[in-house]
Amino acid sequence: MSEIQMITNNEVNITMSNISKDNNRIQMSKNSIQEKINKFWNYYSKFLIRFSWLILILSLCITIGLTICFFYFIQIYQFDETIFFMQNSQAIKNVQRIQTLFGNDKNFRVHQQMSLYPAVDIIIKRKLQTNSEHVNETNMLTNDTINEVRSLDRQIQSIRISNNNNSLQYNYSLLCAIMNHACLIDGNYLLSDIFRQDASYLKRKPDEIYFDSSTGANGISSFIFSKHHQFMNVTSPESDYVDEEEEQEYLDVTTQATLTEIISYVPIFRLRYSLNVTTNEMRYLSTIWENEVLRYLNEKFQSKLIYLSVSGSTSISDAVSKQARNEGPFIAIMLLIFFIFVCFFISIQGNFHTSVGYLSLCGIISLALSSGATFGLISIFKIQIIEPMALIVFVVAIIDCIRISILCGEYHRIIKQHIRASSTNVSLKIDIEKILLSIITSSRPYFLFSTLIQIIVYLIISLISQMPCTKYLSLTLILYIFINYLTHCTFFSSCLIITLKRIKSRRHCLSCHHIPNDYHIKNRKKSIEKIFFQKPKKFIKNIDPIFKKFFAGCICLLTLICIICCIWLILSIDTRLFDDKFLPRNSSSLRSYMKSQTEDYNIGPVIMFVIPQPIDYINKKNQLSIRRIIEQCQNETTTNNFKLVWIDQEDINHLLTSKDPINVRVTPYSQNDIVFSEENNKTIIKASRFYCQYNSIKGNREDLRTMNNLYTYAQQSSIPSIFPYSLIFPHYESLGQIRMEIYLLILLMTIITFLIAFLMFMSFEKALLIFLHLLILLSGSLTCLYLFHNFSFDFASAPWLYLNP
Repeated sequence: MSEIQMITNNEVNITMSNISKDNNRIQMSKNSIQEKINKFWNYYSKFLIRFSWLILILSLCITIGLTICFFYFIQIYQFDETIFFMQNSQAIKNVQRIQTLFGNDKNFRVHQQMSLYPAVDIIIKRKLQTNSEHVNETNMLTNDTINEVRSLDRQIQSIRISNNNNSLQYNYSLLCAIMNHACLIDGNYLLSDIFRQDASYLKRKPDEIYFDSSTGANGISSFIFSKHHQFMNVTSPESDYVDEEEEQEYLDVTTQATLTEIISYVPIFRLRYSLNVTTNEMRYLSTIWENEVLRYLNEKFQSKLIYLSVSGSTSISDAVSKQARNEGPFIAIMLLIFFIFVCFFISIQGNFHTSVGYLSLCGIISLALSSGATFGLISIFKIQIIEPMALIVFVVAIIDCIRISILCGEYHRIIKQHIRASSTNVSLKIDIEKILLSIITSSRPYFLFSTLIQIIVYLIISLISQMPCTKYLSLTLILYIFINYLTHCTFFSSCLIITLKRIKSRRHCLSCHHIPNDYHIKNRKKSIEKIFFQKPKKFIKNIDPIFKKFFAGCICLLTLICIICCIWLILSIDTRLFDDKFLPRNSSSLRSYMKSQTEDYNIGPVIMFVIPQPIDYINKKNQLSIRRIIEQCQNETTTNNFKLVWIDQEDINHLLTSKDPINVRVTPYSQNDIVFSEENNKTIIKASRFYCQYNSIKGNREDLRTMNNLYTYAQQSSIPSIFPYSLIFPHYESLGQIRMEIYLLILLMTIITFLIAFLMFMSFEKALLIFLHLLILLSGSLTCLYLFHNFSFDFASAPWLYLNP
C-alpha cells in the first residue's frame, strides 16, 4: 500500500509540476506581450511629443481636404424600400420567370401585377351632416351621391398633362389609348348607367361580381363597397303572363310574392385609375399624370356631399421624403444647438478638473473631421450616399461625444494627479512623457476595445448580409469608425500633447490665468467626503454579512431577470410594411386612406401560383393538387376566400382540341393566365397560373409566415416546379431578412464583446461586467423601440437598428 501511495503521490506531484510549468509559460507569454505593447506605446508617446505640431497640421490638412472633396463630389441616392431588396432572392428570380412566360399584361389586370404601376386609388365616403354616424347619414346608395361620384370621374378624366417638349397634351383616356388600347378603371361599375338605375334595388350576386354587359364595366363588391356593406330581404311581387283564354278558365292566377336579397347599405365607394407602362417614357408620363391628379384631389377638389381618401403608387414615400427634406434644416439647427451645449458642459467639466476646458472641444472637432473625411473618401470613389446615411453617421458622432466626455474626464484626472500644487509663476516641473504614457496605458485599451468590437461586428454583418443596403451601411460605418480612430490617435492626441505643454508653461487656460492652488481643493474634497460619505461607509461596513449575501443574491436575481427580459424583448421584435407615424400631420387624406384600407377592407395583394412547364391538366390528380394548394392558401390566417382558378371556368378539352383562335377559346376570366404552344400539330398548355389573396397588407409576422408556408406548400406539391409569387413578396422577404440580421447583430455584439474583453484584459470579472453593461444598454434601446414603435420596425426605421453596436 505504501508503494502504491508513493507512486500516486509522485504522479500527483508530476501533474502539479506540469500544470505549474504551463501556467508559467502562459504568464511568461502574457508578460512578453505586455512588454511589447508597453514598448510600442512608449515609442508612440515619444513620437507624439516630438512631432505634435506636425501631426496636428498633417491630420488637419488631410481631413479638411477630404471634407472639401465631399462637398465637391457629393452624389445623393434617394432612399426607398427597394434598396433593401435582396438581388438573388427567390421572389426576384420568380419575377423574371413570370415575365419570360407571360410577358407584359396588355390589358392590365390588377391581380397579374409584377410590381406597382402608377395608379390613383380613391376611397369615397359621405360627409356627415350631423355628429351622429347613422346609417342614413353614411349610406352611399343615394342618387345625389352617385351623381357626385360621376362628376368626380369627369373632373379626373379632364385633367391634362404635357410631355417633355410641351408639344402634346394627354388626359387619362389618351394615356390609356397609348398604353392599353382601352381604359380599365377598377370599380368602374360605379360609373355605369345600370348601377345608377339599380342602386335602390341592387340584387346580391353570389359570385360578388357586378357586370354591365353593354359597356363591360365591372366591379367586385368587396372592393367597390368595402366589407361592411349590408343586405336585406325585400319582397318582389311578380306576375307571370296569363292569356285571355286561360284567364277565363283560371280566375286571377298570380304568383306568390318572393323574397329577394338586395344591398341596403354601402358605407364606401372605391375607384382605382390604373395605368400599365411598358417603356420609361410611358412611366414618366404616367407618374406625372398620377401626381397631377393627386395634387388636384388633395388641394382643389371641393364637395358638399363626399370627402376623399386618396393614395398613389408613391404617395407614402413621396410624403415622407418631402417632409424629411423640409425638416432637414430644423434638424440640423437642433443638432448644432446640441453640439454647442455638449461643448459647453464638457468644457465646464474640464475647467472643474484642471482648467483645461478646450481639450474636449478638440475631441468634438476630431469627430467632425472624421465624419467629413469618411464621406469625402466615399465621394472620391464616386459612390452615391444614401439619404439617411449622413444622419446615421451624425448620430454615431453624437454617441461618440459621450465617449469623448468620458475620455476627457479620465485625462483631466490623470493630469491633475501629476500636477504639483504651487502658487509660483515658474513653470511646473512635470514629466509630459510620463503623463502621456499614463494616459495611453489607462485609456487606449478601452478605446481600442470598443473600436475593435464595432469593426468586427459590422464586418461580419457586411459579409453575411444578402441586402445591398446593409452591406453599404456596415462598410460605411466600418470606414467611419476606422478613420475616427486614426483621427483620435493623431489630431486629438497631438492636441493633448500641446495642452500638456501649455500646462507646463502655465499657459493652458483660454484666459491665460495661472493654475490655481490645488491644496484647498483637495482639502475641500476631503471635507466633503467626510461629511457625505463617511457615515454611509461605516454603515455599510457594519451591516451583518447575512444581509450582504441576501442583497447580493437579490442583485444576481435582478440581473438574471434583466437577461431573460432582454432575450424576450429581442424575440418579440415584429415587422410592419409601413408605419403611419412617419406621415406628416398635414397628410390627413393619406392617413385616412391607410386607416380605411386596414379597417374597411379584407383585400390585400393577390398571390399567384405559377406552373412553368407543361403538365396533364385533364388528369384528375393534377386538378385535385391544384385545388388542394388553393385550399391550403385560403386556410391561412392572413388570407381571404378569394380564388381564381381557370380550370373551374374553362373547358380543357375545348382549349386543347378546338380549331378556333386562342383568344377566342379562352374566356375573359382566364385572359393571359394560360400560355399555349404548338408541338407536332398538337396544342399543349405550356404554362398557367391561378390565384388566392391576402386579406391585408400589414407585413407582420403572420404575413411573413404565410409567405413561407406557401413556399413550403409549393415544394411539397406533386405538381412539378410550381411556385408562388406576389408583388409584396420582395418586401416581405426583405423584412424577414432584416429581422434575422438584427437578431444576428445583437448575438454577434454580445458574444464578440465578451470574447474581446476577456482576451484583452484576461479577466473574467471585467468581461462579465462589460457584458452586463451591454445588456443594460440593449434593454434601453429595446425599451425605446417598444415605446415608439410597439416592438416593430419597417423600412423607414430599420437603418436605425443597425446602430446598436
